Amino acid sequence: MKIKTVYIDDEEEELRKYVRIFENNERAKNLFEIVAVNSQKAVGDLVKEMKSKNPELILVDYRLDKPTENGVLIGLSGTALSTALREEFPEVPIVLFTKIDFLGIQTFNPKVLSSIDETIYKSDILREDGKNLEVLHKLAVGYKELRNTESKTWRGLLGLIEAPENDYDSLKLSEPPTISESGWFVFDAADWIRNILLKYPGILYDPIHSATFLGISVDAFLSDSIQKLFTKAKYFKMFAPIEGRWWQSRLQEIAESIMDEKERDMILREGFPLAWDRNNNTKIERSRCVYCEEVPAEWVCYILKKPVMIKCSLHYNPDSRPSIMDEARVSYNAIRTINEVDDDKFDPIESDLLPKIRKM
Repeated sequence: MKIKTVYIDDEEEELRKYVRIFENNERAKNLFEIVAVNSQKAVGDLVKEMKSKNPELILVDYRLDKPTENGVLIGLSGTALSTALREEFPEVPIVLFTKIDFLGIQTFNPKVLSSIDETIYKSDILREDGKNLEVLHKLAVGYKELRNTESKTWRGLLGLIEAPENDYDSLKLSEPPTISESGWFVFDAADWIRNILLKYPGILYDPIHSATFLGISVDAFLSDSIQKLFTKAKYFKMFAPIEGRWWQSRLQEIAESIMDEKERDMILREGFPLAWDRNNNTKIERSRCVYCEEVPAEWVCYILKKPVMIKCSLHYNPDSRPSIMDEARVSYNAIRTINEVDDDKFDPIESDLLPKIRKM
């Protein structure tokens, strides 16, 4: 499916460069139809031109501060333009397409970035693994599917993501989009799926959380035999991340299907590995705590993305995730070795332990 993509920049050389890149790359030209638009015009004229292009994906350069030919400085940043475009194109994904150095020196108000669906660095657009092209394509295809959905009801949205019925109550508690009389808005639905369901572990799990939930290592979880067993637990619908997501409830249901009565009486992360060993006459690798090396680990370190025991970690508050999602915890290893750990995000009661942990 080719995506009509409009790329906005104030540099003609940049516009020509990236149009050539998209048109000459074998994978890119099969996924995107690229159209260049120079931003050196009044916002109203720019929006009018954009509407004539009928974009399905919008790429906006961050730094749009080149004076026009008559010396007029429009002074519009890519983030400001994205906000204006979001009002005119609420059902089209908008991506900030920029150079690393420009974005790295800026501190943005979250409200400014709320109009942007993704940020992709120009230097990374044609990575050998094709990841960024796939991210862009999945983003645009997901929006298109939401736009084309006739039934914009709660049930319709659950059907689109093929949510298990067992998760309906949990999904209602995950801060879903507001449903008005006319239904949900495309941007709100996309934001909920991408930035809540797929971002925070709890209802859907990434590989490390799936593996730890089952009591096995990530390598074991990603093995062909385990993946075959849990095929029906995998999330294949819109915006599915390249690394994969799995429905937690289906992981449990499938895992318990191979467990005997004694194993089902155990905690899943203890019973499932035993069931797998018994059924396959082997010993699967267990999840191992990154700090004390006990097995099976119980949680995942938010900073290191490694399995950890609850006793070897502290509760962390890095974001405003819904309470239905798994809490974030940080391992003692991260507290001792990673500068990015923010002491202010620990619970006040536990923060008193930080000096002692750092001296261990």
